[in-house]
Amino acid sequence: MIEDSSTKRKNKLMLIAGPCAVETPEQTYEMAYKVSLVRDALQPLGIEVGYRGGAWKPRTQYHNTNGDKVFEGTREQGLHWLSEVAEKYDLPIVTECMSEHDIRHFERELEPDRDFIQIGARNSQNFALLYTIGGTPFNVLLKSPQHGVDVKEAVGSLQRLKRNKIIAYCVRGQKRFIYPDSEEDEIFSEYMKELMQSPGQNPEARNLNNIGSIINLRQNSYIRDNGIMLCYDPSHTLGGKNDELRRMIGEQAIRAVKEFGYEMLEIEANDHGSYAKVDGAQALLISKKNVDWTETNYGQESNLIPGQGKEPEVTPITIVDIASEMADFQAEKLELDYETLRECKNKLDAITWNMIP
Repeated sequence: MIEDSSTKRKNKLMLIAGPCAVETPEQTYEMAYKVSLVRDALQPLGIEVGYRGGAWKPRTQYHNTNGDKVFEGTREQGLHWLSEVAEKYDLPIVTECMSEHDIRHFERELEPDRDFIQIGARNSQNFALLYTIGGTPFNVLLKSPQHGVDVKEAVGSLQRLKRNKIIAYCVRGQKRFIYPDSEEDEIFSEYMKELMQSPGQNPEARNLNNIGSIINLRQNSYIRDNGIMLCYDPSHTLGGKNDELRRMIGEQAIRAVKEFGYEMLEIEANDHGSYAKVDGAQALLISKKNVDWTETNYGQESNLIPGQGKEPEVTPITIVDIASEMADFQAEKLELDYETLRECKNKLDAITWNMIP
């Protein structure tokens, strides 16, 4: 069980990894098994690990480029798969609830002491949903809205979460500016060009990287006094338009912990990204050992072709790599003995891409 006291959580870190959407039982089990191996390595250092996966998937577009209706999740069936892997591998689940009318499914399948209900960016100010989830004992991960982090808005949403034990607020990037009169402003365009030269920004990224929002969030008394965990989602911040951006996801995840002091990371991971029905392009690999690159999103742009992945020229940063950096950070911070860290690194080093449950 995850500890819920802000005092006990003072030196805690949490890594949440898994596919954007749970699409099949085989995919759900395989990735949960691999995430559990990362958990086994990190647990002695006091680093918690959870498994993310969407059963309900809100999508921006209703039709894809072929005119077909987009995939919007496996819903109740996917939630049941998540429940099964949570029990089998003893993993906390993080999964999104889109509507207050669906909460009964989460109450039936998930465990409030263990699992997190995610409230997505599009629903971050959906007060009916906030009040409903806030009336349950589930842990909650609340995403920042698409337009970015406004501390007053964040606190207003968080204050609706009354009964939840662990509450995390997740920074996930912000949309680029939309000109009110539809005409580009020269002064603002120059500002954006300058901004793109800043560390952590990329003109090809899915969103602007607002990793620094933690500074204002941490200064807020409500967030500080109520032990709200601060989480960073580099996957939705940067997207996976190319291999360089996929590497940036890993770089920014490490930076979030080591430079900015985020307590939680939520990262998409899918070892068969080229076949994913949603957001396969921005998923990281668990490990870069023994990889069949054709199965992956690497060597491709964002419009993935199944089975056409290639070994990238840019060295990927994987979930194992991020976990290793978190281990180093935690060991130094807590002054843990070398043998504990060495055992953790050995376990991480033994994880390979082609492991199966």
